[in-house]
Amino acid sequence: MSEITTIPSDDVPDLQPIVQRKLGRCLLRLQQYERQLKVIVAHGELSGPADRLHTIRKQKIACAQKKTMGTLVGMLTESFLTQSPQNEESQTEADAGDQIWFSYRHQLEMPAEHYEATKVAIKELVDLRNKLAHHFIEHFDLWSESGCQAADGFLEESYETINKHCLTLQCWAKAMDEARANMALLVQSQAFSDELFDGIWGDGSVNWPGSGICCCLREAETKFAEDGWTRLEAAIRWIGSTYPEQTPKRYGCSSWRHTLHESRQFEIRKSQADNERTAVWYRSKVS
Repeated sequence: MSEITTIPSDDVPDLQPIVQRKLGRCLLRLQQYERQLKVIVAHGELSGPADRLHTIRKQKIACAQKKTMGTLVGMLTESFLTQSPQNEESQTEADAGDQIWFSYRHQLEMPAEHYEATKVAIKELVDLRNKLAHHFIEHFDLWSESGCQAADGFLEESYETINKHCLTLQCWAKAMDEARANMALLVQSQAFSDELFDGIWGDGSVNWPGSGICCCLREAETKFAEDGWTRLEAAIRWIGSTYPEQTPKRYGCSSWRHTLHESRQFEIRKSQADNERTAVWYRSKVS
């Protein structure tokens, strides 16, 4: 390969237009790769308060659009591709406090050798992209027949390399789309709602401190407490009209009194005035 110092004004080789077309084909395929890369990077993970997820997603998409291919590849290999499970808790999740916090991450796990080889191959693709986009005519004399022939062979090999990367990236994107669809089905399921909002686990056990029914009983306390105690009958009536889906049966209990005992979140006392039935009162335990 030789560097060109002058560009003749005539006698352009017949092969030059073919080289130009093949160069364009490579660059178009690279743009397709880069667009797909931006999608994977933008949608590969999401984390934040539930009420801000839409805004956060839009910001991530806009941010990805501004990144160079080299930066995007770095984000892909450091976040989406992994050689071992990611088990650590992120700092943002740990600091969520009492907000409803949502977080997910798509990752493609692969053996260490495959991971390292993939990183090298993608880095080589970035180098190839830079050569084609910025330095192509520095390496090939397109005003000579031999230079065009060399360029033609190089572009054929380059397109095969780029196309393989595109097909691989498409497979990764398809797998990510399928995972997102499955996750959407899960989020919309009753089982997910039971766990997230009511503390009812898949095996039927209950996370009582954060359960929906205990939250309702505590809310009733703020409305009907008398000298620190709330009459269970008043709480039941209010919860029945305000949160009708919150019933003891849903939590595996036979009655509201059973719920108070089973949850171990409340103190209970009884009182009885003349000619009146026994009244049950409760109050939250002080931790």
